[in-house]
Amino acid sequence: MKNHLNLYLSVLLIIAFTSLFYLNKIGINLFLFEILIIPMMVYANRPVYFNNLSVTLLIGTVLTAFMSIIIHTPWTIAVNLLLLIGLSTSIIYSGYRSFAHLFVESIIRLFTSHFSFFKVRNRKKSFSTYQTIWKKLFYYVCIPLVFLSVFFILYISASSTFEKQIQPFINLISNGLELLNAQLLCYILAGFLIANIVLKKTYPAGLYQLDFFSNNTLVRKRKKYYSRFKFNTLKIQYRSAVILFSILNLWIFYFNVVDISYVWFFQWDGGFLKEFVHEGTWLLVFSILLSVALVLYYFRGNLNFYTHNKWIKRLAYVWIAQNIFMVCSVIIRNYWYIHYFGLAYKRIAVLFFLLLTLIGLMSVFVKIMYRKSSYFLWRVNSFSLLIVLSMTASVNWNTCIARYNFAHYNQSFIEYRFLSTLHDSALPFTLKTHDELKHIDAVQENIISFDRNAEYFWTSEHYQYVMEKKRNEFMKRYQSQNFLEWNLADYITFKRLNE
Repeated sequence: MKNHLNLYLSVLLIIAFTSLFYLNKIGINLFLFEILIIPMMVYANRPVYFNNLSVTLLIGTVLTAFMSIIIHTPWTIAVNLLLLIGLSTSIIYSGYRSFAHLFVESIIRLFTSHFSFFKVRNRKKSFSTYQTIWKKLFYYVCIPLVFLSVFFILYISASSTFEKQIQPFINLISNGLELLNAQLLCYILAGFLIANIVLKKTYPAGLYQLDFFSNNTLVRKRKKYYSRFKFNTLKIQYRSAVILFSILNLWIFYFNVVDISYVWFFQWDGGFLKEFVHEGTWLLVFSILLSVALVLYYFRGNLNFYTHNKWIKRLAYVWIAQNIFMVCSVIIRNYWYIHYFGLAYKRIAVLFFLLLTLIGLMSVFVKIMYRKSSYFLWRVNSFSLLIVLSMTASVNWNTCIARYNFAHYNQSFIEYRFLSTLHDSALPFTLKTHDELKHIDAVQENIISFDRNAEYFWTSEHYQYVMEKKRNEFMKRYQSQNFLEWNLADYITFKRLNE
């Protein structure tokens, strides 16, 4: 009965997907599709247990689906699809607590769900059947098709006579595909694949059991020694950790002292600041990864319960505090970059990366103080990443960048080439008149010391030409949209441009 139910739901999903997206761009149809597909996932996999992670994924998916109508940026749509895939896995395998494990399981299911033609209870027999089917497809279809295609392309490229003789055959295939409406078949196939991913239950890849049996808190493991001579392993590890953390604290202290004079009291010399930010960011990334690796190694087991481990904890706390200070230095670097060169996608991404870094460092601090496990770090930080992704997908950064950069043209460099690449929703703020651009150019010449006439910089005339062309293309595209392609961002942009 359940197999028939899944079949009916799959057919309904394929029909809905094809009807909503065939010959249509993404708009309100994405929100309508997800409002339909989420109840279908819950109904097909009942009973479903919603824990904190599942509820967060459900809220994040619905929120980003709604925001895809409101702001309609590629980033919002990409995050929404990522959360939808994660939500489908959390509904199929209720009880996942770590988004990191859930995400990996979701990626695996993108491929394995299409081969689950068998029932879950007949595991051994079904697995052998699956292996046989896959081997036959691989050896009889995939390998010959690849080699035939390669040699076919080579022969056509090498001989014009062969190309002319084979042209009727190519035309026959092309006409047949047109007759069958190959594009419609692709949408039906895509709907079938989506139905498999969100509705079909496959065997977990082992991460579900790992997540289920993992604990947030470490448990002391008592070991028995049968040898007459034994080394005090914990004492050796403790002394090694004290020496290592002492040296590392001295090194990072020296680096932070240098950063105070170089970054905290920064004076711009008129040059580019790309390396100024990137060198600090990459050093921070390496430092954080090293910190996490060291903590996971030294505080992975019984050293947490060692009676005389006070100094290693103190040194680890100092190490974490100095890494937090380094985060503050990178924030200041990024501030000066934004101050003199305006907002950009990567500069905004650095700020969110620093937020996740602070959360990660605090979670490491909690792990040491309260004897938490490595699983605790994965769970907390991946959950933080989930929240941050949902936050970033709920803001139209294109309009923020356009507004900020043109509002601060008297202090920061206006890069016309970058501003022309912003999403269409920023058009009302990036379109400027000839007089406005000339005024901006006059101000920029007084505050920017480097050569603004280099070939990789756009002139205001070229920028205005490109933006007017972009405006006309948007107006034509919007006026040809249907109801399913409608979104609020394009509607507001159209109204503002008409005004």
